[in-house]
Amino acid sequence: MKKIGRIRTKSSIIPKVYDVIEVDGKMYAGKDAFLYPQNNYDLRDIACLSFPDEWEWTEKYTEVEVESPFEKDYKGKYFVIRGQEAKEKIEDILKRHETGVLSLFDEQYPYAIPLNHVYENGRLYMHSGKAGKKLGVLRKNPNACYCLYGNAADNVPKNVRSCHLEYESILFFGKIRICTDAKEKENAVLALTNHYGTPYSHGFADMIDILVFEIDRATARTGRFKPGQKRELFFCDFTVQ
Repeated sequence: MKKIGRIRTKSSIIPKVYDVIEVDGKMYAGKDAFLYPQNNYDLRDIACLSFPDEWEWTEKYTEVEVESPFEKDYKGKYFVIRGQEAKEKIEDILKRHETGVLSLFDEQYPYAIPLNHVYENGRLYMHSGKAGKKLGVLRKNPNACYCLYGNAADNVPKNVRSCHLEYESILFFGKIRICTDAKEKENAVLALTNHYGTPYSHGFADMIDILVFEIDRATARTGRFKPGQKRELFFCDFTVQ
């Protein structure tokens, strides 16, 4: 941890003063941040603070450039990346996350349920009991969206709220079918057990249903939201070979 300095509000009814520190190459601001990691206060990524409009330095020990979150020539939300690069990025994110939320159409309200998944040959495979609400909903309408998300960094300073962390997420759009091919089902069960490191047992496939998510398209986002700044969006059309 490196002490960078202190900042304060320029104009507010109750003045605020934050310590600014650097941890693993990134700067954070927080009350008593100099006590890190023993402090019990929230830290926020300093890029979330709109310099120089709202804050000013009162002390500065290290010369640093603070990025303003507002661009003068802001014309859109994303830099869209397509093709093979986008597909590789999506597959890379998939490797690091084990669960997601499947959203289905259920008459008056959407129906969302957390599930495990495995990605094989451009498809998502999920296991299910042989009876249940989601199977009934799917038989009426196979259109679905699957969302997974999580922290993009392995080492995260303590007491940093999630909105100040680097995140990554994927949205998959497509249709789901209940697997009826015995060989495909057995291969899917084997892929799931390998992915999650659980023992594989012949005959287990007969006890469950396998859902096959045929992906039409997917979008992935990485990094952290900053008002007025563009972010990378990775778009992949899985129907194009």
